[in-house]
Amino acid sequence: MNLIDLSIVLLFLLITFIIGIIDRKKITLEDYWVNGRRTGTIFLIATIFSTFIGVGAILGHAGIAFSGGGLATFLLPLSFLAYFLIFYKFFAPKIREFGDKQLAYTMPDFLEARYSPRVRVIGAIVNLITFSLYVALQILGIGIFVNTLTGFNPTIATIIGGAIVITYTSIGGLRADIRTDIFQSIIMLSLLFIFLPILIIKGGGINTIASLPKEFLIGKDFAPLYVIIFAFFFGGAGVLASADLWQRAYSAKNKESIRKSGIVTTILIFLFIAMAVLFGIYGKILLPDSSSNTIVADLLRNFVPVGLYGLILAGFFAAIMSSADTMILITSMTLVRDIYQKTMRKELNHKKVLKLSRKVTVIVGTLGLIIALLVFNIVHLAIEAITFYVVLLPSIIFGFYWKKANSKAAFWSILLGLIVLIAFLFISPIQAFIPATIVSFITFILIVLVNKQSKEITWHG
Repeated sequence: MNLIDLSIVLLFLLITFIIGIIDRKKITLEDYWVNGRRTGTIFLIATIFSTFIGVGAILGHAGIAFSGGGLATFLLPLSFLAYFLIFYKFFAPKIREFGDKQLAYTMPDFLEARYSPRVRVIGAIVNLITFSLYVALQILGIGIFVNTLTGFNPTIATIIGGAIVITYTSIGGLRADIRTDIFQSIIMLSLLFIFLPILIIKGGGINTIASLPKEFLIGKDFAPLYVIIFAFFFGGAGVLASADLWQRAYSAKNKESIRKSGIVTTILIFLFIAMAVLFGIYGKILLPDSSSNTIVADLLRNFVPVGLYGLILAGFFAAIMSSADTMILITSMTLVRDIYQKTMRKELNHKKVLKLSRKVTVIVGTLGLIIALLVFNIVHLAIEAITFYVVLLPSIIFGFYWKKANSKAAFWSILLGLIVLIAFLFISPIQAFIPATIVSFITFILIVLVNKQSKEITWHG
């Protein structure tokens, strides 16, 4: 790796770390968990965009396209586009209102207020599984990139990158997360405006895509057509249950800031996921013998000149680290608030909770680092992480928009969906979300129709 490029990457890491630990002694519990509920529009755009675009979004979608998803993979960014618009129009303002009236911090807080404590617990368990996988996924991305691009020992690279993220997240919480996201978002734009055009030019332009085999282009090499169609209708639906987006909605200054940030954020996320798909497609053209794990890193190493190489590599690190810190924080919050405090009925003052949160954040980050060192498959880890969201969808959607929704329906919908999902992950990981989604929705609807008791939504009015 050239000294100029290495210097750019090291400078990026240094600035990120400094930003993350500024004002570390002035952090309150509200700052640590929801940034004092005063995040403005520009900061919301930056933090949601940079948080959502991580290893799963970039390396995962590129890996799917490269592995045989082809042009059919574009159905996934279209699905996310649709569900982000739905989230910001119909859910984010209600989440913000609920957060204010109930002083909520996590998505399971909603499940308890709308349903019951046991629904909160099972929802928290799903959250823990999902974000533990996400933490490992982001940290794994750091190790893969450093190893592929520099030849540096992957274990040491993963440990160093993970340690930086764990340190500033544990010190500053969401406030540090949002501050670093602003800087990281700017760096990430280099991927869209510099790296993608380079690949399109090197690959012979847009028309070259038509030369790829038909089976690859229609996604047949990756999964049956019905799986791809089902992914379009439900792949992006996890947005509605995504705890990191709920946390951002809680942290917003007001409903207006959420609405204003929604359109810009949605467009940016769509463009970046579509860009990731093109990475995979042009990877198939330029480096057909690469792998789904390393295709993006291989493209970067082979086709980007000195100077730009360091900037674009910093862009990838920005995408990975800005997601990793949030995933660690969400997992920590779930353990401290939804499992320890509420389930165990532990009454602690805010100062003690903040101190405990910092300790748990370090533990969670370290466990994610260990998982990352043991697992080495970006695509499957990304798919498995996002599929767990589907079992929460009925409880959230109907919780806001169906007055007859009740605790029994929510609990069994999540539990049976989770059982089916885990069972099918051993049979067919790519298709596991389909039966789990069907079982969750059918279970919820049937129980509501049989048991018509409902709990009044008390935070409106």
